[in-house]
Amino acid sequence: MNEIAVDYGTKRVGVAVNLRGVVIPLPTLEGLSWTALSGRLKDIQRENGSGPVILGLPLTGQGRETELCGEVRKFAAFLMERGFDVKLIRETGTTLEARQGSGNRCGGNLDSLAASVILKRYLGSS
Repeated sequence: MNEIAVDYGTKRVGVAVNLRGVVIPLPTLEGLSWTALSGRLKDIQRENGSGPVILGLPLTGQGRETELCGEVRKFAAFLMERGFDVKLIRETGTTLEARQGSGNRCGGNLDSLAASVILKRYLGSS
């Protein structure tokens, strides 16, 4: 199964995919509506195989809901209404971990590197 991880943000959305056990960050998506995002995720599934969408839930370090959590939950429901199998997992610290792992050479792809961290965490716990 080829899972897709999503690091959702209001301006940019990071995406990574699991291809035969290798986590690959994809180009960061910018300025897309939810409909366009779901269409791109369907394209990724067609290109790489179908699997669940692993959506990062931006809780605080203490595990409390952030302002963005509500929007992420709504986006998850939107995707499920369109037939996606969605799993929410805690994404606390993924951006920092991605930045440190890249040696600060990630350019505009930090969000997709964070999605890679989300996917690696999911794969390690499933």
